[in-house]
Amino acid sequence: MASQDQINSGNKDIGELVAHEKEEDSSEEYVIIPPDGGYGWIITAASFLCVLISDGILFSFGLILSELERVYDEPVAKVAWIFSIVNGISLISGPIASALSNRFSFRTVVLTGSMFGFIGLSTSALAHSVDSLFFTLGVLFGVSIGLIFTPIVVGVGFYFDKRRALATGITVCGSGAGTFVFAPIIYLLLETYAVRGTFLILSGIYLNCAVLGSLLVPLKPQRRKKLQEAVKLLEIDAVPITIEKSPIFNERKFDPKTLEQGLSNSVKSVKETQTVSVAKEQKLSSWAYWSNIFKFSLFRSPTFVLICMSSFFQSIGWFVPFVYLAAHAVETGVPKEEASFLLSIVGICSMMGRLINGWLSDHPKVSVLLLNNVGLTTSGLLIILCPFFISYELLVFYSVILGLALSCTAVTRPILLGELLGLENVNNAYGFMLVFYGVATLFGTPMAGLLYDTLGDYHGAFYLAGSSVLLSAFMCYPLGRINRWEKRRNARS
Repeated sequence: MASQDQINSGNKDIGELVAHEKEEDSSEEYVIIPPDGGYGWIITAASFLCVLISDGILFSFGLILSELERVYDEPVAKVAWIFSIVNGISLISGPIASALSNRFSFRTVVLTGSMFGFIGLSTSALAHSVDSLFFTLGVLFGVSIGLIFTPIVVGVGFYFDKRRALATGITVCGSGAGTFVFAPIIYLLLETYAVRGTFLILSGIYLNCAVLGSLLVPLKPQRRKKLQEAVKLLEIDAVPITIEKSPIFNERKFDPKTLEQGLSNSVKSVKETQTVSVAKEQKLSSWAYWSNIFKFSLFRSPTFVLICMSSFFQSIGWFVPFVYLAAHAVETGVPKEEASFLLSIVGICSMMGRLINGWLSDHPKVSVLLLNNVGLTTSGLLIILCPFFISYELLVFYSVILGLALSCTAVTRPILLGELLGLENVNNAYGFMLVFYGVATLFGTPMAGLLYDTLGDYHGAFYLAGSSVLLSAFMCYPLGRINRWEKRRNARS
């Protein structure tokens, strides 16, 4: 064993060495620090309006599809594919939107998406068959929504830290507000200008997303001191030292004084010299480069895989009420105009619910995972029970409760990804999660339409949709325990 004098001498040398390395090897690094207010609230307002327009049109598609069935005289199942392609492609393009946002900027991607949407909606007015609409409305408009939604929802979080959940809640509640606003507008447009005129007018409205997206000015990085080269340390017997690279939002800095104090209190014996790299650049291979951009390593996380599986089953039934609720009401004898108003009720209640859930998620004593699970479970049960509501008054009450329940996961999912996987992984994780949403959506709505064509009513469609959402909820119940186990496993490795 070394004597006490040797240990003290070694500690002194370590302190001098660290200080010396700090003076020689320190350099500037650029980090983005969220303003947590100010211009961030302008971004929030612009994002809210952008989501209001894009999702407002999307979630009012049930009214357009009913008109397309009449105009083109096609079965429900075939016309339902239009919505599935739109929604599916918009969600599947999530990782592409995330990667493009990383490579260019949120603003550039939103502007590009706005142009796709304008072209898709305007050319849909010229389509002469449902098959043509599969491309103009399904593919082009679907890509547009995907390029807008992901950068908008993820991007607003870059301007906030403490109020990130509230800002995200305000942004995504634009979806509910859009349904409330656009359902009566689209009904009026269809009655006045027919389906082709409606597409032309909607294309002009949609182009406003380009104006709103132009406000997404990238934050200017601030210079901070960092240790770039290797810091030589004396190896400590049985006392491992780990220096991790902090994410871009972390304002904590590496402090040699803290390291020196920690070494002074824990030295047992000095064996040899060791090098700990604080910042090291490596030349990446082509595969490693793209893997780093898309972060395929996320699929090594059991937590993330379970979230993706849950998202898949959720999406199978999630959009069925938006597409078929008004049609179900008409079947029960409700006039078409009043039936379309049910979507507005779902939309406004969804908006209120998102604000409430955003506020609750910011509270330190509220579990975001619990909110997510309660919202999913309630939504699944409500969708299953929809066929039992057969009067307009009951359907209004049903729409209020359904809107509040459906609002929950729109707020909690992005926040949940940050809590369970780390903020630095949210952008890519959210994009991958949307792929699972999209693939499921491609089959969910057409399956519901096929059940209608087979059974002659929408009961089977709601039963299937609600059961799938319930299964999604059950998958989320063990997420907390699995994530804690995963973090312990990673800490040991």
